[in-house]
Amino acid sequence: MIEKKVIDKALDFYNIDLKYKKSCYECIENICNNDDLKSSFEKIYTKLYKLDFIEIKELWKLKNANELFKIDIDPFVTNLMILLGYKIHKENMNKLGFDEKQIKIHKKRIKECFENDLKNRGYNAIRLSQMLWAVYFIRGRIIEIGSLQFEYESDDKVKIHIPKNTDFNILKIKNSIEKSKFEIKKIFGINNYMYICNSWLLSNQIFEIIDKNTNIAKFHKLFIVNDGENCEKDILNFVYGLDKCENYLQLKTDTTLQIKIKECLQKGDKFYLGLGILK
Repeated sequence: MIEKKVIDKALDFYNIDLKYKKSCYECIENICNNDDLKSSFEKIYTKLYKLDFIEIKELWKLKNANELFKIDIDPFVTNLMILLGYKIHKENMNKLGFDEKQIKIHKKRIKECFENDLKNRGYNAIRLSQMLWAVYFIRGRIIEIGSLQFEYESDDKVKIHIPKNTDFNILKIKNSIEKSKFEIKKIFGINNYMYICNSWLLSNQIFEIIDKNTNIAKFHKLFIVNDGENCEKDILNFVYGLDKCENYLQLKTDTTLQIKIKECLQKGDKFYLGLGILK
């Protein structure tokens, strides 16, 4: 049985707008009144919060929450799943020895995962990707230092993430990487590892069309980069704020990057994810 008081505490812990409490309560009722949904929910909760982390990585292949739960769900179930992890989040932050600054950052990122799709995109619940991203923080896999986030992948590999709307000044980027070395050793207890980064920002095709004095180009030069999978979806999301585009003529041209990418897409050019290893 999902206790409503746990939801109340989680909303307070993450400072999430209480206007969502009603939707959370209604979702709890829907789960409790549907044996199939309840069973599916319990299995997914176990996978997200109790099993080996490799189980979570496999879930990124799914398109939506219905595929994950294998049943038509109350859309708000993804938001509810985040809140139910708050106790585990507190335990992990304590176990890893987070300072007050890191705790504040983590709580802020969970709030963003919970609210961004609801507020900025006007969805009736968050996407599967946002739920999974929240779980990475809850499970203590990511720390944030300056402009960048650093994910513990294994004892010999740390993945760099670039938060949306971050200050992408190359000097601040380098400073974040340098400062992260101490924090990664302190929190994750590892020394000999490589930094990797898989991002549309490292796309070799984007590097070819931009001014080499831009911060994106300077960031690219920090890595040895190979092509990954097609990243048009990421570009539409992060550059244009779109989930999809049926007509490239309608793409915005507010920035130089938007103009250049739009021209390439109209010509049929492809963009591939940059798979980078820090030099």
